Amino acid sequence: MAKDNRITALYERLSRDDEMQGESNSITNQKKYLEDYAVQHGFGNIQHFSDDGYSGTNFNRPAFNFLLTEIEAGRVGTVIVKDMSRFGRNYLQVGFYTEMMFPKKNVRFIAVNNGVDSANPADNDFTPFLNIMNEWYAKDTSKKIKAVFKAKMRDGKRVSGAVPYGYYRKPEDKQTLYVDEASASVVRRIFQLACDGMGATAIADTLSEDKILIPSAYARQNHPEDCQCTNYHDPYTWNATTVGYILNRREYLGHTVLGKTTRDNFKTKRKRIANEDELLVFYNTHEAIIDQEIYDKAQRMRKRVSPRRNSEKPAHRLSGLLYCADCGSRLAYINSKPKDGKIYDSNQAFRCSRYHNKYHSCTGHYIKASTIEMLIYQATKRVSQYVLKDEKEFVEQLKAQYELQCEKDNTDDKKELLEAKRRMMDLDDLIKGLYENFTLGRLPERQFNRLMTEYDTEQSNLEQRISELETATERISTKAVQIDKFVRLVKKYRDFEELTTPMLNDFIEKVVIHEAEGGRTKDRTQQVDIYFNFIGNFVLPLSEDEVEALQSEEARRAEEIAERKRKSSKKSTQKRNQKRAEIKAKAEAGDPEAMAEYKAILEKGRQNNRKRSEKMRELRMSDPEYRAKMEEKERLALEREKKRQERATKKKKIALAELKEQAEKGNQEAVRELEERRAIARERSRKSAEKRKQRAENDPEYAKYLEERNTEYNRRHTARRKEQMEALRARAEAGDQEAQSQLAERKQYQVRATVKSYRKMRDDALSGDPIAKVRYEKTLAMRREAYHAKKSEQTA
Repeated sequence: MAKDNRITALYERLSRDDEMQGESNSITNQKKYLEDYAVQHGFGNIQHFSDDGYSGTNFNRPAFNFLLTEIEAGRVGTVIVKDMSRFGRNYLQVGFYTEMMFPKKNVRFIAVNNGVDSANPADNDFTPFLNIMNEWYAKDTSKKIKAVFKAKMRDGKRVSGAVPYGYYRKPEDKQTLYVDEASASVVRRIFQLACDGMGATAIADTLSEDKILIPSAYARQNHPEDCQCTNYHDPYTWNATTVGYILNRREYLGHTVLGKTTRDNFKTKRKRIANEDELLVFYNTHEAIIDQEIYDKAQRMRKRVSPRRNSEKPAHRLSGLLYCADCGSRLAYINSKPKDGKIYDSNQAFRCSRYHNKYHSCTGHYIKASTIEMLIYQATKRVSQYVLKDEKEFVEQLKAQYELQCEKDNTDDKKELLEAKRRMMDLDDLIKGLYENFTLGRLPERQFNRLMTEYDTEQSNLEQRISELETATERISTKAVQIDKFVRLVKKYRDFEELTTPMLNDFIEKVVIHEAEGGRTKDRTQQVDIYFNFIGNFVLPLSEDEVEALQSEEARRAEEIAERKRKSSKKSTQKRNQKRAEIKAKAEAGDPEAMAEYKAILEKGRQNNRKRSEKMRELRMSDPEYRAKMEEKERLALEREKKRQERATKKKKIALAELKEQAEKGNQEAVRELEERRAIARERSRKSAEKRKQRAENDPEYAKYLEERNTEYNRRHTARRKEQMEALRARAEAGDQEAQSQLAERKQYQVRATVKSYRKMRDDALSGDPIAKVRYEKTLAMRREAYHAKKSEQTA
């Protein structure tokens, strides 16, 4: 297509907000305005592209998209809009089209009212600011609308037209929800099925089979004024999402819940589910369809339901109740069928779902289904009998256990939280020091990147852990046992002889399975923690007879196990000694293989002895009394060494003072020895400083420690010298001749030291030392500034 025949695109846009500003921005007026401009300026082949009712922040507009298609095809030569705000209110996207896409496609862009014409680039300097202001207008409008909606919601008023399934609104009262009995009965049925252990998918299939109208179809048929969704494939096909949404809604408890979704950015239409602290909840605002007990039970049962898999294996009634004590995952149900057709008790069992997992492996935590069912039945039976026998004692015991557990959990979590926050602060300081060393050239880039990656990873993990601990601490402080509900539950199922599935769901919250000890032997033991609904992991107090019987049984089992181990060990030792004697005899006879094997046996024995000695030392160190004794012994040794060093230092000082005195008297031998000692001290100091410098370059923590130590030393040294100087000045001002003489000598010394330090700094800067160079330039700048200030004062 020839360039002269390309389209002149006149683009018009109108949003709902623009309609409030009057007729001047209407689509008709925009078309007439742009046509007149095009004709007056000689543009031909005019074609309109109009978007009516679309926001400027949304670039997914039908006419706009068609215009872009025409531009991509090369059929558009000029795009004309009334002003920049008609084109869009997102300055980044507007800038992309006008500054990048249109010039690339050789398209001229004109915004009439703003005086923007891409044919005259020099006149378009202010265009980016126009785009920013247009976006600000859209952002400000969005804020105001959200503020209006928030204010209404804070007053408990609904701003959405959606009505929960099971309710309807009267035309004269749009704020109050009224129960629709026909649909409310379906809601009650959904919650009851969830309480019975059915998952959302199974509930949806049940409702579909019973030909129950889905919520949108029911609203369209019975309450068309509240119907917002009319597009659905089948009015009787329920899905798990709809069922889950109904089970989540707290409106069925009689509460009004507002602000459930929010949009973080006005530029996008994407919404997110609001956090719990962002919700506005108003309690008991309308008639409830279900009560709190059923709602809570439904939520508990939903957590237990395992996701449906493409498998024909039947689920066990304990599925979803058993959890691994180590990794926290659910235990998976195993229902093996041997090829011989025989049925064994061990065929049905549970084990950790992460057992032999490729990415998050865990041990088996294997337990037979019959065993865990028996344990749950016995625990439930014993607790029920205890409650019925003495309810008052049960309440006291439960409260005591609960308070003790809460205190323990809270103390552990708070301690870990405090340590995590302290470590976060340390990491912040380390990263600052690391960055300073890198910018000053003290740390190579490779080490800087490696350390920064390590610190950043540790900080990310700490941030996540701190959030978890804060949530756990808050949950512990707000959690409470519900004793009355559990007592009512026990009285409801008094004198039961078997644990039915409804009873199991009512009584048991979860069961935590620990890894078994003792292997596959008759000494196998396994800890099982049973958590009851409303009261948690309640441990029954044992009577004196029960404690005595339990201790007696444990002692018997321990003695039995020890006896078996002694017999096994004795048998193994005899067999090992016999084999060793045979190898020794062959080695003494000159067999080279036997000699090598016997030598290896002796070396292994020596290694075992060393390991045993090390283990015994560790065991002794784990004994508090032994450790305290060793620490006291070490402390006394350190004190003796410190006193010895002090005596040696004192002798050296005395000897050095005498040497200085001899040197001052002119003793050449003393002068030579004194100079040698000073040279040795300087060399030792230089080596020590070099070691500190190398270590600081590779260890940011040590570098930070050195910096803090030097800062503190300089602070104390300066304060001490200042105090001495002030005392000397005071004495000199009082007329003390000796003090005046010392003050004059100090001033001369300071002048010499300043000149010496300045010359050293200058020489180091000229030799290429970056730190000295920075200091030198700073000193020169200060001197120049002082010089000009002095000249200004003299001139004035």
